[in-house]
Amino acid sequence: MTDMLTPAPDAYVVVAEVIHGPHLTPRLGDGLFCSAECAEYGVRELVRDLSREEGGSSFVLSHEGRMIGCVVTRGGRMWSVQILARSELPTI
Repeated sequence: MTDMLTPAPDAYVVVAEVIHGPHLTPRLGDGLFCSAECAEYGVRELVRDLSREEGGSSFVLSHEGRMIGCVVTRGGRMWSVQILARSELPTI
């Protein structure tokens, strides 16, 4: 009997990127998630952390079926926080 390898289902990550203001390296949330629904926890957590670290206002909402977040900091940065499937990550 031959073992067949089946592709693993997508893993999901949470990524925060500066979309306005002084540039910083994108940040990854903690861990991998099994689904976009589970990754919603990571969005809320990363939005909260960025808001506390840099000071400012934040919100989360659902957009096209996925949770997204935005943080506007006192230092003039605007962060976009989103859920990406492994297959949606850019390749290097």
